[in-house]
Amino acid sequence: SEKHEGLRIHHLDVLQADYVKMAEEEGGPLNVIGNLPYYITSQILFALCDASHFNAVRSATVTMQWEVAQRIVAPTSCKAYGILSVVFQLYADCTLHFKIPPTVFYPKPKVDSALVGLHFVGPQKLRERLDGVKPTHLRRIVTTAFKQRRKTVRNGLKKMIVSDICLGDKELAAQVFDIDPQTIEGFSLRSDWATKRPEELTSQDFVQLTKWLYSFQQQGIDNGDDNTPETTTTLGRKVWRKMKHGTN
Repeated sequence: SEKHEGLRIHHLDVLQADYVKMAEEEGGPLNVIGNLPYYITSQILFALCDASHFNAVRSATVTMQWEVAQRIVAPTSCKAYGILSVVFQLYADCTLHFKIPPTVFYPKPKVDSALVGLHFVGPQKLRERLDGVKPTHLRRIVTTAFKQRRKTVRNGLKKMIVSDICLGDKELAAQVFDIDPQTIEGFSLRSDWATKRPEELTSQDFVQLTKWLYSFQQQGIDNGDDNTPETTTTLGRKVWRKMKHGTN
């Protein structure tokens, strides 16, 4: 419009938004502000995580359901701690600013809301936090662990470790649990990781767990997985976002 010459309106499905392309068109990382639809909040946020791999998103100041906001900033060892907590505490500096009552909206929702600030750390710092771990590997470990959050990490991941990482080699899989990571140079995973439940591990614990587990992946066997250290490859265009959302 004449009053807002720099305003550009994109009329599209938010789940299909290409934030990387938008950032390129704007000449720098985006600052996202919005009232997120509650039924797709997680998918929008995961898309921003993937966009941050390319430094396409600097920050997000958004309203969301109070319970979802609590999950993002939740400490370990509580019911609210889960996948959202691990991912966003790794990818961003997270702040739950305040609770918003239903009375300020029309029509009035049946739940409380919250204003949340996410300041994404960017690809360089994220690489440091990942310590060479591929985000796709981290996603596999985190999502598998929390699918059975009542079980210990050992019991929740055992099947995947044997079949996907050790390719059926049970003797190799046994070493994953028998060797203390603290005795191996280059690993800082806590010694008691296998006896903990998923909600007891911090985001950095999950990074170190992923690094430890994938160090046992058999070499010289083509299993379709790219094991190039993350320090030399892209972080990935679609990791947390669903494959059907956005461009590939």
